[in-house]
Amino acid sequence: MPNSIQFLFSYCAMSWVMSYSVVAHQIDVCACNPQCYTNEVSDLSCRGKTISLKSQGLPDKTHPMMLGIKTSNQQFPSQHDYQFSLTLKKSKGGQIYETDAGPVGLAVNGIPIFNPGTQGTRNSATGNRPHTLDEGELDSCGGHAGRGDDYHYHIAPSCLIEQLGRTHVEEQKRPIGYAMDGFPILALGWFDKTQQVESQLDQCRGMIDENGQYFYNVMSTSKWDILNCLTLSPQKFARDRWRQRKDKKQRPIDGLPIQFAVAHYETAMFDQDYCYVLSGQLNNEQILLANGVTQRYSIKEGSIFHCNSQCYGLFFEADRKPEIKGRAIYYDLQTSQCPTSFNLDALMLYPAYNGPEQQYRSKKPPKPQTKKTKL
Repeated sequence: MPNSIQFLFSYCAMSWVMSYSVVAHQIDVCACNPQCYTNEVSDLSCRGKTISLKSQGLPDKTHPMMLGIKTSNQQFPSQHDYQFSLTLKKSKGGQIYETDAGPVGLAVNGIPIFNPGTQGTRNSATGNRPHTLDEGELDSCGGHAGRGDDYHYHIAPSCLIEQLGRTHVEEQKRPIGYAMDGFPILALGWFDKTQQVESQLDQCRGMIDENGQYFYNVMSTSKWDILNCLTLSPQKFARDRWRQRKDKKQRPIDGLPIQFAVAHYETAMFDQDYCYVLSGQLNNEQILLANGVTQRYSIKEGSIFHCNSQCYGLFFEADRKPEIKGRAIYYDLQTSQCPTSFNLDALMLYPAYNGPEQQYRSKKPPKPQTKKTKL
């Protein structure tokens, strides 16, 4: 065989093998193996194709939760009591199920995975809701605390993927989570670009491995999509019990969105209360002051916090009046029952409003102190 032809044959054969190796992944679903989860997951059990597990909904302590958020709804990641149950699937269906703002899956550290959209108004042209990443609502790990003080991911959970490591993700080809239609979610190509499968994915970001197992694969570049739709009907896969924070009149705190760039987050138990603190910069917000006038701050450093219904410093929306142009917020500072060991002097507090009572604008009726919810 002439050298040139032999070279061409060898090159084509090698190219075919390389191309095939990208497509022919054999993933390890490993849903019943405790080693496929982090230490935050407990009570893992399997019955047939159904897995059950519990978690408190918080990641490893090394993950920098909430840092990097620019738009905050003044919620704090709190401990939950999740019970997950999910029936695994192998072959995808023939129908596409669009996702909306809300849960779409579960990460292997017991933290819910959400659709990338916020609950904001849909774009009239595209029909899409605002993307949480574009709105500045996500931390450096791809998550944030929602309306229920529930920490969850909206894009690829980068800190979790880094924690799981190259061996788990690329070599063992194990999931980083499971979608609520029962298929595993992987992160092939995150550490090793030769494992990239972007060109093989369908419109939902899924593909089939060499054993016929369907799986989703997260995007390793911006905007770090997890999945774009579901290929089987979503399951109700979680129960949760949690304690909602309340204000001084025992009304549930829904959390007013503010332009607040988070630079530091901490939580600790003082006496019988969990105290949560977010410190950072308030940006371009108009604050109602104690004397009844407003002042707009382009940048104002400070902290928001909550320990109990009589110990918190949070922003609420001020009553709209003709003399106030645009939205104004006020800092409600309550310190009458702060834990004795909680050091308020260490916090940089915002100017407190102590004028006439502001109208309460919650759109939701008061809720019991303990809630049960389903995802």
